[in-house]
Amino acid sequence: MIPSLESRLKSEARSLGFELAGIAPASDADGFDRLTEWLARGYAGEMAYLHQHEQARRHPSSVLPEVRSVLMLGMNYGGQSSTEPGRIARYAQGPDYHDLIRERLNQLLVWLQNEVPECIGRGVVDTAPLLERDFARRAGLGWIGKNTLLINRKQGSFLFLAALLTNLDLKPDAPFAANHCGSCTRCLDACPTDAFN
Repeated sequence: MIPSLESRLKSEARSLGFELAGIAPASDADGFDRLTEWLARGYAGEMAYLHQHEQARRHPSSVLPEVRSVLMLGMNYGGQSSTEPGRIARYAQGPDYHDLIRERLNQLLVWLQNEVPECIGRGVVDTAPLLERDFARRAGLGWIGKNTLLINRKQGSFLFLAALLTNLDLKPDAPFAANHCGSCTRCLDACPTDAFN
């Protein structure tokens, strides 16, 4: 039996270095209302760009008008920290992840277009108005923890998230429904600036 396109697509993503891959339907972002409330309370501080693209974050069609499916991807950047803890963010200690992931997304899109020539797609790495965590949870990659990060039981929370938007109707994965944080507040207690409301 020939594996499904969805299965082969996720396998190709893993071969390119993405530890996590799942598919979500393209619809309104689950957390859009929370985002607008957060912005209205002034929590964005000096990040004015969040206000400028607020409405664009409602639906992934603002990124790709023809979008039907969102392939969410996660790449672990954990590893060993090479500097004193808390001095430089772990994700910022290597080469620019945008370039690395964008190149891999482009390779994945070429693979998909070779499989389905009528495919239209666009890869994004946190520079487009897409609420990636919402779609990652919806694609079954993990839950959104009290620290506001996507957490995967095997990969943890040191994850770069990326998305490949496509006009193809791909079979979605089951959303991640559980929340494994429970009564734990270690991430909240550890925050040196008490930034979590």
